Amino acid sequence: MRVSSMTRAMLLAIAVFVSPAAYAEGPELQRPGYALQTKLSGQGPLDVVFESGFGQGADVWDAVIAELGASCHCLAYARAGLGKSGTDGQPKTLQNHLEDLGAVADALAPGRPIVLVGHSYGGLLATEFARRHPGRVAALVLVDPTTLGQRHAFMAADRGRVLADDKMLLDMLPPALGADYRLLVQQLDAPEATVAAAMPDIPVMLLTSTQVAQDPFVLEETAEGKAIWKRLHGALFATFSSGSHLYFATGHNIHRERPKDVADAIRAAAAAASASPSGP
Repeated sequence: MRVSSMTRAMLLAIAVFVSPAAYAEGPELQRPGYALQTKLSGQGPLDVVFESGFGQGADVWDAVIAELGASCHCLAYARAGLGKSGTDGQPKTLQNHLEDLGAVADALAPGRPIVLVGHSYGGLLATEFARRHPGRVAALVLVDPTTLGQRHAFMAADRGRVLADDKMLLDMLPPALGADYRLLVQQLDAPEATVAAAMPDIPVMLLTSTQVAQDPFVLEETAEGKAIWKRLHGALFATFSSGSHLYFATGHNIHRERPKDVADAIRAAAAAASASPSGP
């Protein structure tokens, strides 16, 4: 999610996205008060864990995982209340989601370093998980990720538009997702969200969308919003010591428009991690 609001494509994904199954249902992962849906593919030596964008389930990665084939062990899951995952009815904080991500990694890739792939809000989760658990992540692939300080940046640029986008989004979202969104906004509005954090010394592949919408739905789709988006991604990439920052003339959902390129980025991140002295 582009945290001040949701893109048109993301809203459509919540409502109607259906794709052919590219991999098999995995075991339900029990958490306090609910169970998480998991999906598994491949038997390769490399564990790749996928984090979806806000409001999206595991199926959004099907095309990317199909491109990867059997060369890796792909692990996708749906966060609480999404896809086939259960819920305890309570909105979830960033910390709650990070704890669930850690449980998924520990259950399905126990003791092994992972390549962590995240889109949008899932990219924020991936970045924060790597920062807090540097020994657990071998490499990151960030697909048009949300950044911690982006809401402050967008509010500084056009506070009225951001608040109007928030209202529009909340009018469209189902109540449970709306509650999650409100809680996320509170966290990203906090002053500490602007504090730069050191990142672990791991390879990162950062993929940034550059397309300006002909009919912008939210601020982030305008020329001004896209310029801020690219600047924030440049600042995020600068916190890592190795990797590549790639730009794509697509909308926010690069993994759907260019699944092969995302799969190639995952392979490149894995190769870089394997070549590093502390690689898996």
